[in-house]
Amino acid sequence: MRLTPELSELIGMHVGDGSLYKTNRGLVWELRGDLKEKRHYKNYIVPLINNIFGINVKSKFRSGGKNGVWGIQTCNKIIIETLIHYGFNPGTKTYTVKVPDYIFNSSLEIKRAFVRGLFDTDGCLNLMKINNRKEKDYPRILFSSASKDLRDSVKDLLSQMKFESYIWNYKNNYNKNEYRLCLSGKEKLLRWERNIKPKNPKFLKKISEWKNKTKYFYAGIA
Repeated sequence: MRLTPELSELIGMHVGDGSLYKTNRGLVWELRGDLKEKRHYKNYIVPLINNIFGINVKSKFRSGGKNGVWGIQTCNKIIIETLIHYGFNPGTKTYTVKVPDYIFNSSLEIKRAFVRGLFDTDGCLNLMKINNRKEKDYPRILFSSASKDLRDSVKDLLSQMKFESYIWNYKNNYNKNEYRLCLSGKEKLLRWERNIKPKNPKFLKKISEWKNKTKYFYAGIA
């Protein structure tokens, strides 16, 4: 199957929150998110997958975490064979996954789609106080991974796209390594919105609220 922006976005989602594994029934593919992301799955991710492959998968509640998750589980051969064709073999990818070389060698549109899929499933956007301001109005786009190769390759890909970021290492509450990346500031957030075009409602809501309350926002930032 040809690499299109839509497929690149799905590959980004798989890198972020997907898993491909073997069971007694054969190979299974899963994509899972927070229960609060139900609307994103039903209104965007599921239609995207069905349009790419001409099939009819559905999302639903699944066990996992404290209260469960929302996501997709399927044995669909077309999806699984496509992911294998693009370099994702069955088994854990937690510590070894990275941005595939074919994404680096692709068009800007495909790179943006990959980053959108990755960020919408596994990214974070928060606001913090700086310079003794009363409001939390300084935006930071954050990404954290157990894979150092993924964090570092995402940084390289973003640099290709003229998004500069900084990185650091962190020990989480379980004393495990996390590899973090951040893009900070109003200009980067506005460029991110315009060029990456996130689709997850939780990010769109945060961006909208930030624009409404901050005096930093102005038109014309490239």
